[in-house]
Amino acid sequence: MQTRFGGYMSRTAQRLLLIATACLLSAVASAHHSFAAEFLGDQTLTIAGTVREVWFKNPHVRYYVDVEADDGSTETWDVRTSSPTILVRRGWSRDTIAEGDKVTIEGFLGRDGRKMLSLIRIELPDGTVLGQSY
Repeated sequence: MQTRFGGYMSRTAQRLLLIATACLLSAVASAHHSFAAEFLGDQTLTIAGTVREVWFKNPHVRYYVDVEADDGSTETWDVRTSSPTILVRRGWSRDTIAEGDKVTIEGFLGRDGRKMLSLIRIELPDGTVLGQSY
């Protein structure tokens, strides 16, 4: 392989470049996951509870919501949305949904019985309904 400086790259250098490129691309590919790997696209659930924690970071904004179970115990649900960049473009901020807010959330159910939802819509304490699409 001739370089742009007129020289030739050795076979060893070519192989190392190829291996390095493959490693970088595989790291990028594995850094994200598909919706279907974590959520059931044909099953939704609506929960009502109190926001315990706001995680406004990449790769997905997450809201941890405490919900009272049928037996009176408290379950914490992991509610996931898009990236902060996408939500900010839609007018959201870290303060749109705050810790302590009482919310009602509809989302796609997590796989394998996990207490996770992929947000479809959320109703805030003042009655505002925010939606999300991927």
